[in-house]
Amino acid sequence: MPYLQYRGQRVTLTQAVQVIGAFDGAALRIPGDDPAARATIRLGADGTGIISRADASSEVSVNGVQLGAEPSPLLHGDKVELGGEQLQYGDDAQGGSTQFISAANVAAHLGAAKGPRKATSATGGRLVSLVDGREYTIADAGASFGREIGNDIVIASAEVSRRHAEIVPAEGGYVLKDLSTNGVLVNGVRVEKEQLLGRADVIRIANEEFRFYADKARDVAAAVAPPSAGAQSAQPATAAAAPAQASQPSAPVSPTAPLPEAPTVPKPIRPSAAREPLATLEVVNEGPAKGEKYQIFTPLANVGRGAHNDVVIADDSVSDSHAKILHRDGHWFIEDQGSTNGTYIGGNRVHGEQQVVGAPDVRFGNVKLTFRPSAATADTGGSTRAIASVNAEQARRMSTHGAPAAGPAPAGSGRHSQGGGAVAHPAHKPEKPVVIPEADLPAKKGCATAIAFVLATAAMAGAGMLAILFRVGG
Repeated sequence: MPYLQYRGQRVTLTQAVQVIGAFDGAALRIPGDDPAARATIRLGADGTGIISRADASSEVSVNGVQLGAEPSPLLHGDKVELGGEQLQYGDDAQGGSTQFISAANVAAHLGAAKGPRKATSATGGRLVSLVDGREYTIADAGASFGREIGNDIVIASAEVSRRHAEIVPAEGGYVLKDLSTNGVLVNGVRVEKEQLLGRADVIRIANEEFRFYADKARDVAAAVAPPSAGAQSAQPATAAAAPAQASQPSAPVSPTAPLPEAPTVPKPIRPSAAREPLATLEVVNEGPAKGEKYQIFTPLANVGRGAHNDVVIADDSVSDSHAKILHRDGHWFIEDQGSTNGTYIGGNRVHGEQQVVGAPDVRFGNVKLTFRPSAATADTGGSTRAIASVNAEQARRMSTHGAPAAGPAPAGSGRHSQGGGAVAHPAHKPEKPVVIPEADLPAKKGCATAIAFVLATAAMAGAGMLAILFRVGG
């Protein structure tokens, strides 16, 4: 049965909402009277524990990540932080006895332990789950793996021992110790008792995999190596020459002399601040890179570890050319470029190209970021239609009086001016143009109505002239 535990207190979850926190009457009481230390917890329809903030001012964390407005499901072994206190979530169904795996599987994985590929120091240790992307910090005293909820990293599997393994700091870096029945694999090779870990090593326990990171080992040999004989002899000469150089003007530098090369450090491309980005990526992993932002200024941006990319992520889990981010037809897409450790959107691995909707979490290798499109490029669910350029003043005149005249009509031309409402009689030079008041024109119903009105007026005028001619002739 799922439960939440704090020291000697334990509350079994039910379908009913239970409030925990630092107040009297709580289903699980923690010390203090902080009103922000309050959360609700219940059992979901599928039997999973679900935790939420009790109100907008509540401060709740799950595995070190601040809980937002949305509820969060809990996994066996998750740690809930409330009011500075740590509570643990567990499930009795996940805490049975250890099951032995096949001896054939053990033999298949057994092999000689190898040394670390990239040495580390015993500081800055962290683990990133390759299954769900969760990140775990290795404390100063180390970190433990196991099935019981007292471990730092809990793996709910019958193949996992109650206390399966541990990572502890040592003189040469972090050491993984196997304490289990069924063993631990590092980079596909079973550990024999203990093994020194290197950066980006993959630790496998049952069906769970974690990538290990720590601060890079300092190059002690380079730091303490004595200078060469040539360098030792050059130092006094340089010191002696300094006063003489100070009193003399500097000699011109030869144009053919090679210039010293400055070290190049890959950095995210950051164009001028006056230019608005189309989207922004922000690192959410715990660690020194947390909060780092990468701005995207082009509809096509390459992501990877190589310096040629638009978004350069200097992490061992990111491939040299990892993925592409595209803005096309009003939508955002992410395309994986055959990376080793994969590209994920909202926890789902991207195969080929996938559309990005809203502002989800994306992950390149083990680096998790929040993708935020700008307001101008946010996915609105449709594409933009281009319309032809229209002269607004001309359209207004046409809707009121019909098509505008190309110019003043010459005398005797027989042309009827529709733009100004003037009518020229075909056989006579008019002394004054006949102007139809705007109030007498029909309502604005478009060009066709105006043309029909002018033609009808002309027909009536022609009929009147015929009538006069008949009378004169009679």
